[in-house]
Amino acid sequence: MNKLESEESGPRVLRRGLRVLGVLRQAGAAGMHVVDIARAAGMQRSTAYRYLDVLVQEGYALRESDAPRWRVAELGVMMAGDPHAQAVRGLRPVLRQISDISGDSAFLICRAGNDSLCLHREVGNYPVQVLAVTVGHRQPLGVGAAGLALLAALPPGESDEVIAQNEQALRAYGGMTVAQMRRLVENTRNRGWSVVGNAAVPGVLGVGVALCDAGGYPRLAVSVSSLISRMQAARQHNIADLIRAQLAQDEIRTQRWALPGFPAA
Repeated sequence: MNKLESEESGPRVLRRGLRVLGVLRQAGAAGMHVVDIARAAGMQRSTAYRYLDVLVQEGYALRESDAPRWRVAELGVMMAGDPHAQAVRGLRPVLRQISDISGDSAFLICRAGNDSLCLHREVGNYPVQVLAVTVGHRQPLGVGAAGLALLAALPPGESDEVIAQNEQALRAYGGMTVAQMRRLVENTRNRGWSVVGNAAVPGVLGVGVALCDAGGYPRLAVSVSSLISRMQAARQHNIADLIRAQLAQDEIRTQRWALPGFPAA
């Protein structure tokens, strides 16, 4: 391949990847099967798979867990007018600090209906990182540490309603039951921060803390996840203290975010 061909190949690959992303955007929330994506993008199915894999890894696309369909991730956080964009910009340095100190991946999560939605992720420096949750990833509220922190911080009646509505969806996460989720919520309220393991990702345990808006309503949560073997009880407390300390900084309060009124650990 000569120099001109080499220089042209990069833009050509990028255009093809953007074409796949454009097809997903046109499909909307319903998503599309890879056969239809390949046909619409004018490429072989195997080629479409390769582009889809990259888009998923980078958080631009999602594959439905219960069907062979892909859809575009919720990328509203990338748009300047989205209400979460400012939160991501303001809290990114905090997540970076948490990840640097802990060595593990830190996540910023919001609520999306009865689900949790990953808005941002920072990767730590420990050799083994938990990277199963990417930007745009959704799962039932409560099965992950940040989602559990949000669920527990909701008014009790609202929390119970979410759990009841998620009864069927919870079963896909280690056979989680409504009774088990309610116990997790109660424990989180008593403790002041969440702990959940072997639910969203087998072999992984996370610790989460919710953030409330100026009116005291939980809007966001921050969590740290790592291998269960690395998250013994003492370290769970240390991680929770780290997250809470970082979120209690003056610069966070000036953004009108506050920790929920849980009892101190």
